[in-house]
Amino acid sequence: MNLHARIVDELGRLIVEGVLGDGQPLVPEELGRRFSASRTVVREALRVLESKGMVTARPRVGTWTLPPEAWDAIDPDVIGWRVNGPDGRHHLHELLELRLTIEPQAARLAAQHRRPDELSAMAAAYELMADAVERQDTAAFHDADSRFHAALIRASGNALIAQLQVPVVAALRAHGEPLELVAHSRVLTLVLAKNADGAESASRRMLETVAAYR
Repeated sequence: MNLHARIVDELGRLIVEGVLGDGQPLVPEELGRRFSASRTVVREALRVLESKGMVTARPRVGTWTLPPEAWDAIDPDVIGWRVNGPDGRHHLHELLELRLTIEPQAARLAAQHRRPDELSAMAAAYELMADAVERQDTAAFHDADSRFHAALIRASGNALIAQLQVPVVAALRAHGEPLELVAHSRVLTLVLAKNADGAESASRRMLETVAAYR
């Protein structure tokens, strides 16, 4: 991680943790001394955080932190910071509620639309998951699991639903799921079999299992 990325990450975490609280000024010169970075690098980092809704910059006023309501709730970095922050369990619960709303319907639509490219991506991701389980490679499993769920959401054929793969993948990467294959196999099989009702039900049961695990 380069200096710019490190400053963005550290400031994001500090804002989420409340160390740099709502309405607090962020002075580039002070931050530069804190991170041993130039003013230019700090300003670039602050612009990134501004794009995520975490700070606001105004001429002759300076840069100030913003409350959580202003943050980009589906930004992958914001999700990661919040999941690992003081209210992490609550945020994970919110993410799971989002997934329960999105994924079962995506599975239903995937079974109806059967997009060959995304079905192939789902199948390939499942094979990678199975290989990772056999090798007990947790990191590889979680990467393949993210690919599986992202492909499932894209397979819905709905462009708006497909956009929601971003927070789903971010949630999975921030807090991986148990190394479980049967439920994924069931969803994939039912989607391939054009069983919309079954695919929707299997996806919901899989997420309910995740909720119980947590």
